[in-house]
Amino acid sequence: MNLKSYLKLSNNDKFEYFMNTRISTNRRPTYWVNWENVRNNIKEHEINLNTLNYLLGKNNIKEEAKSLFLSQPKLLRSIPIMLASRDEKMNSFSFGDREMKVNEFDFINPDLSKIDDYIKFLDATGLLDVLKNNEIGSSLVDYVFGVQVGLDSNGRKNRGGTENENILEINLKRLVENNNLEYSTQATARSIKSKWGLVVPESLDKKRNGGRRYDGAVYNPDTNIVTVIETNFYNGGGSKLKAVAGEFSDMYNTSLKNASNVDFVWISDGLGWNTAKNPMSEAFQSIPNIINLTMVNNGFLKDIVLNNK
Repeated sequence: MNLKSYLKLSNNDKFEYFMNTRISTNRRPTYWVNWENVRNNIKEHEINLNTLNYLLGKNNIKEEAKSLFLSQPKLLRSIPIMLASRDEKMNSFSFGDREMKVNEFDFINPDLSKIDDYIKFLDATGLLDVLKNNEIGSSLVDYVFGVQVGLDSNGRKNRGGTENENILEINLKRLVENNNLEYSTQATARSIKSKWGLVVPESLDKKRNGGRRYDGAVYNPDTNIVTVIETNFYNGGGSKLKAVAGEFSDMYNTSLKNASNVDFVWISDGLGWNTAKNPMSEAFQSIPNIINLTMVNNGFLKDIVLNNK
């Protein structure tokens, strides 16, 4: 289906078409591991880790570790990452003979007068046994590389949050390539006014300092119209979907609907909308241009921007 045929549909049929053409994921291959981050994070520890290889297989591991740390205190900087932590200071709760207590271990500026406490802590974590039994292999660099890959998985949420914005920018670059169009990302009313001389009414959301920041904007010099774009992708459900649908509907009705030389497109996708069909269906009653990535792929965004009046 093309945009012309789509626009002839009722709002309910548009909603059904939208729901039936969604995709299951927006995760590109780079989503799973940011290898550059992994390499950069391990680089600062590489010399220390190669020195700490000395402890592998040592039977008197506590004495050897104490001696090594006293002679080269900077080696302690690499202990947290060996414990899969990015903290420079680590607080540990423990039971003493008669009381509970919390010990703080500073691995950047270690208190060497308490080196025995550091050794007791490392022993209690199990790290010294792992080194003693040589369970890691022959290279702590290789071990920490693997640890970094695991820690980097925590960044997937952030990568997932910006993935649709990255996809939008790629599509906008392609859109302007062979057309008399200009685009901007993270566009504000102020930047649009400065760049193209058009006034985008500010959203009524008082919580947004500095005004709303749209994920993208495309300017068509032939029509003198700017199309502001919001994009998101939801793999899972939750109350946020209902809130977003309501927010964008309110924004369109109160700020953008009657604005001169301004159009609005909401690009959304993902199976999460299965859990929030009613809010999205209601949004279709207010917002004319709600499309998904399949529809973008089929030229809907291009036709909206080129043909808006």
